[in-house]
Amino acid sequence: MSRQIELFCLATSVLGIGVLIYVFDRQSEFVYFLPGWLSLNSMTDDLFGSIGNYLPTFIHVYVFILLTAVVAVPSITKLIPVCLAWLGLDSLFEVAQIDAIALWLAANTPAWFEGIPFLENTSSYFLLGTFDVIDLLSIAAGTIVAYFTVSVYTRRVLK
Repeated sequence: MSRQIELFCLATSVLGIGVLIYVFDRQSEFVYFLPGWLSLNSMTDDLFGSIGNYLPTFIHVYVFILLTAVVAVPSITKLIPVCLAWLGLDSLFEVAQIDAIALWLAANTPAWFEGIPFLENTSSYFLLGTFDVIDLLSIAAGTIVAYFTVSVYTRRVLK
């Protein structure tokens, strides 16, 4: 199998774990993309435990670095800027959940976002989200693990 296919399969598998966290441990009324019929949190008692609170931030940055490497990074030399970009973006979204910043963002979200799927949820994302330093650490850990994952796959293919 080629490096891109292997990384893509790994990324989608890990993303699947992230989806399972939302299906089994989150209430559907608080998750934008989870229909009520798919939520199974009433059948389990926090299947993922407390780590389920931080895995989504790890998984998000990890998966998107891998997917970016699949489509846009033909060599290991261009991986660091990709990792730093995703680290920065995910960290900004986490920091934007600090109450004062979230209030400002919600007040300044353009009204035209309301009619666009995904964007219509912008204000709620910031206002209902919770800033957590451990999420920032999880994002950093996901970035580091993604860097090493792509590095290992790239070096293995080059041998």
